[in-house]
Amino acid sequence: AHLFKAMIDHGVYMEGTTLKPNMVNPGRDCKKKYTADEIGLATVTTLRRVMPAAMPGVNFLSGGQSLEDASARLNAINKYKGNS
Repeated sequence: AHLFKAMIDHGVYMEGTTLKPNMVNPGRDCKKKYTADEIGLATVTTLRRVMPAAMPGVNFLSGGQSLEDASARLNAINKYKGNS
């Protein structure tokens, strides 16, 4: 949220920006295995809480995930209503 406020304070045209974050993922030493749906929900929840509505899109980085994990998690993210 601090980044977005700073961008707005500096006059960045938010409607012309694209966010390029990592997905919410468990830490390397985390013992619990989370499902793609749980990670998708955590990612969507986080973005809905902090991302300005004026920003038109998000392009996710895989953040070192396998292609299979990244694809499954992206699919889970896209299942949530209002993510277009």
